Amino acid sequence: MSSALPESTQLNTPELLEAFFERSQDGFFFMMLDQPVEWGPGVDKEAVLDYVFSHQRMTKVNPAMALQFRASPAALLGLTPSDFFRHDLAGGRRGWRALFDSGHTHSVTNERRLDGSTMWVEGDYMCFYDAAGRITGHFGIQRDVSDRVRAADELEQSRAELRALAARLLAIREEERTRIAREIHDELGQALTALKLDLAWLGSKRPKGARNSGALRVIDSSITTRIDETMQIVRRIASELRPSVLDQLGLEAAIEFLVRDTAQRTGIAITLHADDFPRLPDEIASHAFRIIQEALTNVTRHSQATRVDVSVRRVGPVIILGVEDNGVGFTPQTLSGLRSLGLVGMRERALACGGTLMIRGEPGQGTGIAVTIPVAES
Repeated sequence: MSSALPESTQLNTPELLEAFFERSQDGFFFMMLDQPVEWGPGVDKEAVLDYVFSHQRMTKVNPAMALQFRASPAALLGLTPSDFFRHDLAGGRRGWRALFDSGHTHSVTNERRLDGSTMWVEGDYMCFYDAAGRITGHFGIQRDVSDRVRAADELEQSRAELRALAARLLAIREEERTRIAREIHDELGQALTALKLDLAWLGSKRPKGARNSGALRVIDSSITTRIDETMQIVRRIASELRPSVLDQLGLEAAIEFLVRDTAQRTGIAITLHADDFPRLPDEIASHAFRIIQEALTNVTRHSQATRVDVSVRRVGPVIILGVEDNGVGFTPQTLSGLRSLGLVGMRERALACGGTLMIRGEPGQGTGIAVTIPVAES
């Protein structure tokens, strides 16, 4: 039910006010003090709250207010703040202090119905004053928002579960990359090496001066060259899946290798600024490396940049990763399309480490990515 009234109807008579009060679906109430209280500089506010919590009483409630508390209006009359906040007197006193300090307040509080069940209440409250400026009580309008708060809690729990699932999937994918990289490097690498040795053995067994020996040597050389090129491709694929330098020497060395390799392949001028810091846990190092790797991939595919600055900084308890380019940038309208640029994956990796990702960019002004990841103090 709306609290608004037609313009032709004004709440200018006691009868209309009473009807509005009784029919509203919002809870209305008045709580008045036995005696007015001073509230201001020089006042012992804790002593005043002691008095208020036992001498301010519910004097009028509407049916909607009673319904919120699952009680009759009569059951609420005469109750004090101490009665309503037995479960959290400290929280109740903080709420009253805020109300008395400003004269009015809006709040969401965890309260108890008269049957002991929990409810969340959103309300607006306003103090009454006498001619001397003393507080005589207050008026409140409130509504039960338990369903809304419960839905928000459930949504946040679902988000937390999804983040945990995403982090687990990322970890599984990293483990699978590591396994495949090792198999490619070890098994396929060994097979190619054996093939190269067999070819050399066959060449050594060919009779000298045999017919077509010159042509065969050319073929041998060509096959050997192709095997060498294939071995280089195998090493590159294995390194892209899981760079061994990350496991052996840590994050700084792995990013240095990545930057050098990317610059050589693309011709983009890439500078790296990396702090020295103790070796990071494997999970954090893997996520940090993948974030930089994905950011550089985005630069080479989409930015048309000629210069990129990469930074890895340790600032107190956080690692700050930065990638900035001088490319074409983007407009705010294109952000919704950046899902294909790997930003979602970078954000999920940052969240998996308890961190955050920020992106900035303007058309013609390049793009900047900054990721903050908390780490334990060394």
